[in-house]
Amino acid sequence: KNWSPMWRLFWRHQLAICCAVRIGLIAYSYAHDALFEVKYTDIDYLVFNNASRHMLQGGSPYLESEYRYTPLIALVTLGNFLLHSGFGKFVFAAADVACGCLLAGLTGWPAAAAWLWNPIVLGVSSRGSAEPLILLCVLACLRCLLAGRFAACGLALGLSVHAKLYPVIYCPAICLHVWRTSASASQAVSRLIRLAICAALSFGAPLALFYHLYGNEFVSQAYLYHFGRLDPQHNFSVYFLPMRLLGPRILRAVSGLAFGLQAGSVLLFSWAVPHQDACWFFVTFGFVSLNKVITSQYFLWYLVFLPLLLYRLVPSSGRWLLCQLAIAWLLPQAVWLGLAYLLEFRRLPIVELVWLASLFVLLSNAWIAWRLFDAYRRRMQGDSEAKRRD
Repeated sequence: KNWSPMWRLFWRHQLAICCAVRIGLIAYSYAHDALFEVKYTDIDYLVFNNASRHMLQGGSPYLESEYRYTPLIALVTLGNFLLHSGFGKFVFAAADVACGCLLAGLTGWPAAAAWLWNPIVLGVSSRGSAEPLILLCVLACLRCLLAGRFAACGLALGLSVHAKLYPVIYCPAICLHVWRTSASASQAVSRLIRLAICAALSFGAPLALFYHLYGNEFVSQAYLYHFGRLDPQHNFSVYFLPMRLLGPRILRAVSGLAFGLQAGSVLLFSWAVPHQDACWFFVTFGFVSLNKVITSQYFLWYLVFLPLLLYRLVPSSGRWLLCQLAIAWLLPQAVWLGLAYLLEFRRLPIVELVWLASLFVLLSNAWIAWRLFDAYRRRMQGDSEAKRRD
């Protein structure tokens, strides 16, 4: 961005403050964990620690039974033993700030501020979640796609899918974008082949390395586990109660239904939303809302694209609409969290109420998606009419 010296200075000051806040939250996590029953540090961070300990001792990270990730995450958190117990948190927080820098490069400071000062983002990254690392790869993929750097886009896509499978949902949108923006069919095919080769390399190279080191256990835990995952524990997904109550055959049918709805949502939004910054938000929002398991970390998957969508919508959409959408998103989650606390920590028999709260979250998300898509459609129609008048 060609920013003036004043804006550059303002941006540097904001980055410094954002980094200081994250460092403060990481320091606070140690005091909170020592004083309170509900821990601040994410349980996954402890899993990463255990996996890293096994690697440091010459073993497999999958000796930690709950570790379901690429060994790259465990390699990052080796610094927890070699340098400081909070090393991984600092790396994840740095990736979070780097995401803000990429957003600033895409649309400017307001989009970056919406991400960097988002309290959910601040909480997740400082608690020790590795999601910012995956999101950094995903944002790099989007930026390279919009810049026409298809080889780099493929490399970022392959690495992000290696780290976590869900970014594969962007493949239909990427293919459609390349096809729509190419001057001819032969050019589109050439670009797609280049992108696919680079994606295969960046996905396949670490896959081959870690398969050589850890064998079938790596493939089973890092990839296959997520395809067949059935989680009966309470979470934001409406599927958790059927998974708890129903038999194996019906569970497979429920799993197939969830996959079908997700695939339909991905294909629909990939086709209906041509602008990639907005498209990736809708694709991810639909995918997460319909997932078999939903935790608060998954919200970051689509929140990272929300500033890009709002950048398009704010000039034409009233602030009152955005306030309504924020309330519709936050209120159901607050209800769910309150009930889940009573169920998990106070042992009250209210699992059905928690499921109703999950249904409330799903219906609210459906309404939000409809209102945002309607606002996007109206904005695009307005832009088209303005171009015709010109």
